[in-house]
Amino acid sequence: MIVGLFSCTILFMKRIGILAYIERDGIGPIIRNFVRLAHDQDIELILEEPLRKIQGFNGVTFRPASDLARYSDIVVALGGDGTILRAARLVETTQKPILGVNLGRLGFLAGAAPEELRESLGRLKRGEYQLEERMVLEAEIGNRTFFALNEFVIEKAVLARLVQVKSWVSETQFSSFFGNGIIVSTPTGSTSYNLSAGGPILHPDLRAFVVTPICAHSLSLRPAVIPGSQSITVQVIAEHTDIMVTADGTIVSPIQPEERVQIRQADHNTRLINLQGLSFYELLSRKLDWSLDRREPQES
Repeated sequence: MIVGLFSCTILFMKRIGILAYIERDGIGPIIRNFVRLAHDQDIELILEEPLRKIQGFNGVTFRPASDLARYSDIVVALGGDGTILRAARLVETTQKPILGVNLGRLGFLAGAAPEELRESLGRLKRGEYQLEERMVLEAEIGNRTFFALNEFVIEKAVLARLVQVKSWVSETQFSSFFGNGIIVSTPTGSTSYNLSAGGPILHPDLRAFVVTPICAHSLSLRPAVIPGSQSITVQVIAEHTDIMVTADGTIVSPIQPEERVQIRQADHNTRLINLQGLSFYELLSRKLDWSLDRREPQES
C-alpha cells in the first residue's frame, strides 16, 4: 500500500485541481478557506467549472472537470469516496496523484481531513507525504473498455427476475449460480460493496481481486480471491434484458443476455496521496470502529 515518501522533486507541485460536489452542505466555506490557504502558500488553483457558482474568492482558474488532470500537478477531491472515485476516472490517462479530503462519513480513500488543510498544503509543498499505488481493473464489453478503482458489478435491475451467472477464470469454468449478480472488486474496493455482500477485506498491497456473488441461491458458494495475473469472464443468462454493468457505482453499460464481460488487472495504477501516514490496519480500526479502547466507557 505505501510506496514510501515521494521524492522531494515537488517543484512540479505548482498547480492543484479541485473537484467537489457543489450541492454538498457547507462546501462554500470549505472551498473559500482552501483558496485562501493556497494563495498564502503561492499555490495556483484550478477549480472545476460548477464551483464558479460559489462566491467570495478571486485569483483562481475554472476549467471543465475533464481538463483538470491535464492542467494540474495533483487533483484534490473534496468530498466522500464517491468524489475520489470520480477523480480517479478523470486521471486515468494522466495518472496524476489524488488527494482526498474527507467530507463524508467513512472516507476510506481520503488522505486528509478538512480541519487539516493548512498543514496538508504545507506537507504537499515539502513533499512530506506517502504515495500509494492502487490496483485498477479493466473490463472489456464488446469493443469498449472501462476502468474501475473499486469494483465492477454485473447485476440485474431492481425489479427484474433472478439471473444465472456463469464465470470463467483464465478460460477455466469457475462457477454457475442463480442470484442477483456478481461483484469483481480490487483490494481498494474490498471495503466497499464487496464487504457489504460478505466478501473479505484485502490489503491494498495485494495484486489480486475478489469475486463475490450477490444473493446467490446456493449455500456453498462463497467469495473467492483471484491472482491479479489472471482474468475473469462473466456471462449472465436471463429471460429479460434488464442487466447492467457498473464501474465504481456508475452505470457504464447495459449488456444483453449471454453477452460476456472480461475483467483483468489494468496496465496502470491510481496514485493516492496519504498525508496522515496511517497504516491500512490503523485505517480499518478507525473507520470500522474495531478498537474497543476508542469507545467511551459504559456506565454501570
